Amino acid sequence: MNSMFERRRDVTGSTSHTAEGFVAFFKKEIDDIRAATAGTQPPPSHSQSTASLAAIKTCTQDELRRIIMASPTKSCTLDPVPTFLLREFIDLLLPYVTSMVNASLTQGRLPVSQRHIIITPRLKKPGLDAADMANYRPVSNVSFVSELVERVVAVRLHDYLNSNNMLPSCQSAYRKYHSTETAMLHVWSDIMTAANQRQVTLLALLDMSSAFHCVDHDLLPQRLRVTFGINGTSLEWISSVGTRHNTGSSFVIFIFYLMNGF
Repeated sequence: MNSMFERRRDVTGSTSHTAEGFVAFFKKEIDDIRAATAGTQPPPSHSQSTASLAAIKTCTQDELRRIIMASPTKSCTLDPVPTFLLREFIDLLLPYVTSMVNASLTQGRLPVSQRHIIITPRLKKPGLDAADMANYRPVSNVSFVSELVERVVAVRLHDYLNSNNMLPSCQSAYRKYHSTETAMLHVWSDIMTAANQRQVTLLALLDMSSAFHCVDHDLLPQRLRVTFGINGTSLEWISSVGTRHNTGSSFVIFIFYLMNGF
């Protein structure tokens, strides 16, 4: 139990850190990445989509009920009511929540009140030196309502990409019936196939440092518009969410994997 709850991790020196210090440190990380890549040309768009997703379809109360009941019961301090309370009185609150979600979709933006985010620095691994800020990662926590809208949009994007065969064939992340296990099986199958043909196999592994800090929020809308045909209020909504997610939320992680075909 001590290992599971990380009760034995070293927290020496952690009290010396301040919120302002973490903000400056994480901002410097992103500034350094941008400075290092400032002179490089943006990657070309090799394909242009013939399909188009100009607007995000609104959701019904039944669909939103299923999403709410399947969601974890965790809450954020930004939530006006705890998630478990929302689920307990779902029949009473569902019409209002559905109206809020659909208003966001039709207007093509996430309300300013839902763009706030709580960022908590967490040690990357138990036992790391807590006095070194480089050993921390920022963990985002958003309101439950904004997460609901993200889940609805993610479902719409999945349906659009699947119906138009736009998902990269080797992408395993954020894809139904795919996981790290299927990715490993794919690699293992290729290795065994090459061995049966008496071929040499060379395996190159890429571990991107601060991968989600490398997401260019200017390049992202352009790539989504040209390569995947996402435009209009759909693109406006994604852009409004991207303004707050520089710390790797589930939605921007999905977009990141989509853009890179992981």
